[in-house]
Amino acid sequence: MVKETIEIKILHEIEYKVIGNAFGVLIATGGLLAGTMVRQRSFEYWQEDIVLIALLGIMSFNLMRSFVAAMTAYQVVPVKTQPARHRENVQPDQAVVAQIPAPVKYTAEQVMDEVAKRIESQKADAIKKNKMVNS
Repeated sequence: MVKETIEIKILHEIEYKVIGNAFGVLIATGGLLAGTMVRQRSFEYWQEDIVLIALLGIMSFNLMRSFVAAMTAYQVVPVKTQPARHRENVQPDQAVVAQIPAPVKYTAEQVMDEVAKRIESQKADAIKKNKMVNS
């Protein structure tokens, strides 16, 4: 039994060609949108934008050609399948799960004491800074 092998020539980095042509179309479209036809809102000025129109046409043609080539190359290339791996029964470990402690509930008196302490410390810091500046 003789097995036939099919040899397919795939262009090197064909995806980059598609992406490059797409950016070329975007640049040509941007130039055309900034051109005289759009500014004057009339097709009568097409001669002034002929370079951009030609560039857009060429880049669009190249984009479609490279896109079709890429899609046909991906359809013909056989998909490499990995051999089926056997599954191992893994038992979960008895790990300690980190737990967030319950929120501390402060009473109104504790809150007032902490606020008073903070105000006093801010006043003391302000007095120290004021003495340093006036010295």
